Amino acid sequence: MNLLGCLVAFAAMALAYLSSRNQRALARPLGRGAKVAAGALTAVALACWVVGETTLPGIFSTLTALMLGAVAFPYVIWLFKPADPKKAR
Repeated sequence: MNLLGCLVAFAAMALAYLSSRNQRALARPLGRGAKVAAGALTAVALACWVVGETTLPGIFSTLTALMLGAVAFPYVIWLFKPADPKKAR
């Protein structure tokens, strides 16, 4: 259940990142449905972690997996699609 909790948490963060207006992976961010799906997957990840562990370690493990995904996905996108140096900010 712990591996499943990690995978679901990473999927939730991928959807949350791709639905953000600051994402650079897609031409347009995903819609509101992706944000709702990210929230639902977060709840599923929490349930997986709580079943695999007890309540409090499950909550903290879920938050840790979500934070890792939230930090990792922008860097992975940057690795495959670097920022354009000519783009004015």
